[in-house]
Amino acid sequence: MSADHTVNHNVRLLSWFNFFGDFRLYGPIMVIYFAQVTGSYTAAASLLAVKMLSSAAFEVPAGVLSDRLGRRGTMIAGAVVMVAAHLGYAGAPGYGLLLAAVVLEGLATALWSGNNESLLYDTLLEAGREEEFPRHSGRVNSMFQLALALAAPLGGVIAGLWSLRAVVVLSVLPQVLCLLVALRVREPRVRGPLAPNALAHLGSALRGIRGNPVLRRMTLVSALRYSGESAAQLSPAFVAGLWPLWALGLWRTFGHGVAFAGFRVSGWVIGRVGAARTLLFAELFDHVANFVALIKPTVFSPVLLGSPLYGMSATAQQTLLQREFTDRERATMGSLASLLGSVLYALVALGAGLLADRWGIVVALLGIQAVVLIALPLAWWQARSGLGG
Repeated sequence: MSADHTVNHNVRLLSWFNFFGDFRLYGPIMVIYFAQVTGSYTAAASLLAVKMLSSAAFEVPAGVLSDRLGRRGTMIAGAVVMVAAHLGYAGAPGYGLLLAAVVLEGLATALWSGNNESLLYDTLLEAGREEEFPRHSGRVNSMFQLALALAAPLGGVIAGLWSLRAVVVLSVLPQVLCLLVALRVREPRVRGPLAPNALAHLGSALRGIRGNPVLRRMTLVSALRYSGESAAQLSPAFVAGLWPLWALGLWRTFGHGVAFAGFRVSGWVIGRVGAARTLLFAELFDHVANFVALIKPTVFSPVLLGSPLYGMSATAQQTLLQREFTDRERATMGSLASLLGSVLYALVALGAGLLADRWGIVVALLGIQAVVLIALPLAWWQARSGLGG
């Protein structure tokens, strides 16, 4: 198979993989299902915390595994583990099996985290078409948002007609399809000579980040932006004060739809103004929109809240990172960035919870925005330097 044919083959499969991977009918009711099985919302919340912690714990080892053993094998391993996790969710009689399942999901998430973007970039690099990364990345990742937009309302309908467990059982099928898709992916071969062992490989990746000022800056931008996603936990409480409860599902679907559109056009935008300028503009627009929504709440505030230009900024960020990652440590460097993001996410989420208890939901959301705002001058510095533009 020619390199160009491999590009078309892998891009198409990655798109379907992302769609099936996030087509989780239980998304809006996961906490409710956990509470129903365990009999406690405290237990349910602890399961969500364990899932995040397990993903963070496995992040760097998974990146090293991807770099040393290959993208396709790591992708398949993650799909197998994710199927096992969903079977655990579907059949769990109590807390114990749910706990094992969330740990497995954390492992699967880590296996895919640095690996799948690296698979896409390496596939393009092998064909000498790496400059097309923004266009293909935007289209591939738009499928996440399409899946979320379709699955959320459908899951609610199924839960109303049958049961919460029926929703979770049906969610196993898309994960099986993910595995079947992963088995058809072709392995790109562009990595350089490997370090003698895993620790040496990790040390080389750390030195690569430390010695590259652009990569240091972009790694911090990535982590700060990810920490801002903790606002998704609190935003529904803000929206519920402005819109009726029945409209919250529509609000989520609207947000995913806007993100889908942003991903689809991101390659076109980046091709004309550059990745660094796209990131700067998207970050600036999102901050202004959020501050307007929060400082003077109106019935239109939920439309502005969140990240209206998330698709464009996420694609621009990945483009800038992938250009700086080294070929042989690409996934490990991506996993290190994700690990830093997970740590900041946990700290910001905890701080926002404390602010919400003491001063209310608006202050908590403004606090999150203040932390993420640190990324703005870093993005401006990147755009001003002309690097990655």
